[in-house]
Amino acid sequence: MAREKSEMPTDDSRKRDFEVFFRESYSCLYYYALHLIPDPELCKDILGESYFYLWQHIGEFRPDTALTYMYTHVHNLCIDHIRRTKRQAAHTASYLHMLQEWNADERRESEQRIATIMELIARMPALTRTVMEKCYIEKKLYREVAQEVNLTESGVRKHVMKGLDIIRRFFSVKYKKRQ
Repeated sequence: MAREKSEMPTDDSRKRDFEVFFRESYSCLYYYALHLIPDPELCKDILGESYFYLWQHIGEFRPDTALTYMYTHVHNLCIDHIRRTKRQAAHTASYLHMLQEWNADERRESEQRIATIMELIARMPALTRTVMEKCYIEKKLYREVAQEVNLTESGVRKHVMKGLDIIRRFFSVKYKKRQ
């Protein structure tokens, strides 16, 4: 029984073996990870995670197989990271493509609405059409439009309301007048 105890390494000797292993293997494993993932900080994180896992299982630490185990563990963590990154990139690309399609659809719909509104304005009575064009296309103030077409500002406002009402009715927009 005493013989078995002496053959079993103590926790202190395992910790010393671990420290020696850490110092001797860190740079090799770091450059191995860096070969797979060209991000120094990420490689340090992966190595930290691998050594932490090994430290948590110090009772099972065997210096003769530790280096092989660590190369495998670091390799697997790097591959997992690469897979996650590719998956995220695929999701991002898919999302961006979907957004571009939505934006293109919205732009087409918007352009169609604008073309329809321009047609509606073209079919309005002459004075209402002129007022709508000056107010909304030329972006003039009611006062400026009133002077140009010999109306009062109130008259311009009434023609604008008439034009907007025609547009609303065409698009079936319900609009409540203020009471």
